[in-house]
Amino acid sequence: MKTFKNPFKPLMLLGALLAVSLPLHAALLTDLQTANTNAGSFKSQLEAINLGSDSVCAPLLQANNAARDLVNEISRIDASLAAPLQVDADVLTALDQYTLTVLGLANEALHLSTDLQMLSSSMNAATLGDGITAMLRLSDDIGTMADRIGEMADKILIMSDNIGLMADRILETQQLQNDNVALTQSTLLQTQKNMLALVSVMQSDSFNNELEGLKSSGDFLAQRMEAVSLTPWTMSMELEAVSWDVHQYRGEVESVYANVTANTVHNSLYISADTLTDLGNLAVMLRSLSTAVDGYVTAIGGMASMTSDPTLYASLKSMLQLSADIGVMANRILEEADVILAMADNIGLQADQIVSTQQSMNINIAAVQGAILAAQQMAIPLFAQRGL
Repeated sequence: MKTFKNPFKPLMLLGALLAVSLPLHAALLTDLQTANTNAGSFKSQLEAINLGSDSVCAPLLQANNAARDLVNEISRIDASLAAPLQVDADVLTALDQYTLTVLGLANEALHLSTDLQMLSSSMNAATLGDGITAMLRLSDDIGTMADRIGEMADKILIMSDNIGLMADRILETQQLQNDNVALTQSTLLQTQKNMLALVSVMQSDSFNNELEGLKSSGDFLAQRMEAVSLTPWTMSMELEAVSWDVHQYRGEVESVYANVTANTVHNSLYISADTLTDLGNLAVMLRSLSTAVDGYVTAIGGMASMTSDPTLYASLKSMLQLSADIGVMANRILEEADVILAMADNIGLQADQIVSTQQSMNINIAAVQGAILAAQQMAIPLFAQRGL
């Protein structure tokens, strides 16, 4: 018996996808706008803080609690994301506004650290110590907010099913995210420097084995990534395997991060030089992963015209996923360093090396984020050009 194709089937499938993605889009837009409003209110709270020699701890602790609530809100939004998503200008604008607000929070934290510096000579040691700890935690939380927004932007990109239609606007948002996160981290680094300058004399060795283990595993992963040879026929399989390896390694990084965080909640630390060296080495290792990603970008760009649409689509999706995972790992390692710093009792004794390590890590992580952005800048136009 002769069968006939249903000419309305593609339209029916499109309608089904839209029926799923439109409610998700509306909820995401509302969540982002609400979160930005809450972050704006927190910025006003920071602007209203007037530190005095006898009024430091209370307002800064309140700020710590509010900052932690915002981090939890961002994490909730991120966890609620689900494919497929329809990305439009409203969602991207909300992301842009959000990252600008967080940059404003970083600037307010810098102002507060300057105020605390000016008051330090008239404060007792205990109050000053508590104020320094609160400021470091505040800068840590604001840095985490910036990281989470960048991760959310990458995740929204991966889940989007209309990348080609929004390619130019997506690239504009990704570039803005990259620039503003860099500015935020740079501002927070200055906040940390201000606090370190106040400490004259105020063992994290228990974490060294885990950090060194991450370094070894990461070096091995980098070697495997660099050994991959892509062809127009096998690139999707190769990149899928690499993406899986990177995702597994991300799990190791997040496990160590969770352990460090859990163990520093109720305990202070004595930072050793070895721990700082290990943290710096992790950032260098991540940069080697991003170097391999740069190679993939060059290879895919050169072979795109010879690659079938299904293979290219799968390859680009794997590229976006593995680059996003590397971005998450970079953020966790920076946050890990901030947590260890915030809980240290001997900051003054290691101040010079801490600043040196933080600066080195920021340079290397910035290179990692740059490689991720380059991968996105290669992939997104290809989605549009090939109608993927």
